[in-house]
Order: sequence, then C-alpha cells, then structure tokens
Amino acid sequence: MKNPLFPIFPWRAVFAAALIATPMMTAPLGAQELPVTDELLSRARAVLHVDIQTGRVAYIASTGPVAEVGAKITDVLYGDYTAGEWIAYSQRVESEYVKPAVSQRLLLLRRDGNGGVLLDEEYSAAKRDALVKRLADARRKAELLTGQMHVPDYLLRSGSNAVLHVELQKSVPYDRGRGNLSATHTATVRTVLQGDMQPGQTIEYIEEGDRKKRYDPPASRERIVLLSYSRSTQDGQMKWWLHNRVDYGYTDAGLATLKADVARVRAAQADRAAKEAAR
Repeated sequence: MKNPLFPIFPWRAVFAAALIATPMMTAPLGAQELPVTDELLSRARAVLHVDIQTGRVAYIASTGPVAEVGAKITDVLYGDYTAGEWIAYSQRVESEYVKPAVSQRLLLLRRDGNGGVLLDEEYSAAKRDALVKRLADARRKAELLTGQMHVPDYLLRSGSNAVLHVELQKSVPYDRGRGNLSATHTATVRTVLQGDMQPGQTIEYIEEGDRKKRYDPPASRERIVLLSYSRSTQDGQMKWWLHNRVDYGYTDAGLATLKADVARVRAAQADRAAKEAAR
C-alpha cells in the first residue's frame, strides 16, 4: 500500500510513527549531527529554506504570546510549495516579537495544521546539505516494502494487473489539468511477479498525483509496483497506470513476501474455481 509519509509515498506517501515533540525545537543544528529524527520528519508537512520578512504578536494563548511570522521561500527541500512563494506560520514568543538576527532560516513546518514549526534554525550551506541528506535517507527508509508488510489480497486478485520489480530510468512530471501534477515514469523491468512483461523490458507508466506545486521523485530508483492497463480520458490511448497503494522501495525480503502473497491468492482463486466447476 502507498506509504502515507509523503503524500507520495502518494511524499508517496506518508513518515510512519510520530515523535512526541515540543512545537519548536531549539537545539543547535550542526553540520554533522542534526537534531532531526525520522519520527520528527514524519510530523513535517514541509522542509524549507526561508528568509523572514515580517512578524507580529497575533494572539495570546494559554501558554503565552504567539507571533505570526511572514517569510519568503528561498528553496523547497520537501513539501507542496515553490521558491519565491510567501508563507505565514505561528511561533511562540516570550513577550514582543523580535526578528532574528539571521533572517535566513531552515524550517520544518508542522503537519497537524496548527501553522506552527517543529524546527527553526539559522541557515548555512553545511546545515542545508546535512538536512537534505537526512531527509533523503528518511524518505528512502519510509518507502521500503519490508518482509513484514503485506499488500492487501483484494489488490492482487485481478489477473490483468501487472506486479513488477522495476528500476526507474527517468520521471517526467506534467500538469494534467487544474494544476494537478502527475508524472510519466520510464523503467526497466527486473522481476515479473504477475503479467506478460519480461525482465529487461523497458516500460512506461503514469503516476497521477494530487499535488499542485511540486513533484518529488521517489527516493529509491528500484521500485515494487502494481500497474493497471486502461484507456486515458485525455487522448484515448491505452496506457499503464500506477496504483497509488502499491509503490514501494525495493527489498529482497519485501519482494519474497509479495511473491508468496501473489501465489497464495492465485492458488485460492484456482481452488475456488475448481470447486465451482465440480458442482
């Protein structure tokens, strides 16, 4: 099934467990050792490099004054935003809002919708590079199909679907209308669990996303995917489409589990058919 950590992993997504963290972390962000965990990233809807422009106390909460900060996005590391866009977010303050001495910041914005931040640190190129690496590692782990995970049987029952281990060669995003971004993937087939394709064959398939401003390619090039074959409503051509609940990063154990699940579902279908024929 599609991982909810990166609403990819259909971001495609979506990071798994949640860390009980304060609304804002203030530990220093070093170039080599970041105060960022997979669990913290799982709570972030965006990871941004911004330049703070404005700020004011907006209201008084039970915990004290809360400021509304306005910033211009310099770079998007993760999230449905674009460079040059303006954003506003809330931040607890001691009394009056004071603009930080270094207005260039690295931010993790909260996913839970209260407009706050999980992390607010001074920007540096070294910190940015370390955060990018940490984010890529977390995404890659979050997308993996492990040996303990099972694709639901109902997704495997249609024999017309292709279940494949592929290696992505390129991904081309496009606007399919109303600003919704999708992508056409070109991949090489490595293993066929179901379908008429052959190892070594090059295929194209389409991923229909629901994001409007940014497309994040999968963190892992090797994927385990389920594809369906149907006609496009845009040009009337028959095409392969990615099922948004089966798009995983590859592992040997995950592929072995999926292969066993497919075989079990097919055996159950054959047994049921034989019993109906014998009636």
